[in-house]
Amino acid sequence: MIKFTNKNNFLLLILFFIFCFANKTEAAILKLASPNGELGLGQEIKIDLIIDTENEQINAVGGRIVFPENLFEPKEIKDGNSIVSLWTEKPQVNENGAIIFSGIIPGGVSIQNGLLFSVVLEATKEGSGAIAWQNAEVLKNDGLGTSAEAKISNFQFIISKQTPISQTPISEIKDTEPPEGFKPAIGSDPEIFGGQYFLVFITQDKNSSIDHYEVREGFWGKYATAESPYLIKDQSLGKKIYIKAIDKASNEKVVKFKPENALEWYQHYLLFGIMPLAAAAGFLFKKLWLKFIK
Repeated sequence: MIKFTNKNNFLLLILFFIFCFANKTEAAILKLASPNGELGLGQEIKIDLIIDTENEQINAVGGRIVFPENLFEPKEIKDGNSIVSLWTEKPQVNENGAIIFSGIIPGGVSIQNGLLFSVVLEATKEGSGAIAWQNAEVLKNDGLGTSAEAKISNFQFIISKQTPISQTPISEIKDTEPPEGFKPAIGSDPEIFGGQYFLVFITQDKNSSIDHYEVREGFWGKYATAESPYLIKDQSLGKKIYIKAIDKASNEKVVKFKPENALEWYQHYLLFGIMPLAAAAGFLFKKLWLKFIK
């Protein structure tokens, strides 16, 4: 049994427990991570944006990353292996030189080292400083869009005149793998395209990330650049739809989607064959009938 010699000792113990538990509140941790913070002029560095949800279920994240524009030149943004499956604002460098982004994770996620995306920067001038988060926001997966507390960890760097170790620039590493396979789906919602049928699709690319999508309706159609959700032109859903995902290294993955009413290719040929035969039969019948009534 613990005995307290005086009230002061008791109060100190209470304050100790309050301090310990107050520092154990769960909060998402947003980190900027790279193996080495020291680099030479002309060297490229890849910085990963990492989230640790600290056992919290989250479904949205956004913010901006700022870096000294006089010391770095942005070379590439890689989001091919991101935990974010739907970008409401795809990671990009804005007119002020900051990298802005916001994305959604349908269904939510609880993860320790989740990759949001990576940015490749080239050191252009000697100096030091930090690459930092701004306006970081994380939303809980509670159906209310409640903001989760976000703790941030910035990245400190030093750029020296020392000649960098010979390396292949990160932005020039060859990517020969196509994007991952995916399953498109048809939807209809009164608030989207006025209730007309649309197609949704998304995939990932582990290396250079997705550049764009192209869609073709029907065997004889032409591919055209498209985004998800895509308004289907043939609202009768009578044609197969081909979705092509193209990554930044020009690798392609084509997925075919067959709506319920779509015909197979041989059914089209059969239809084209029957129509001329039916027309010829009709012409012959008419000719025989006219001959008969004479």
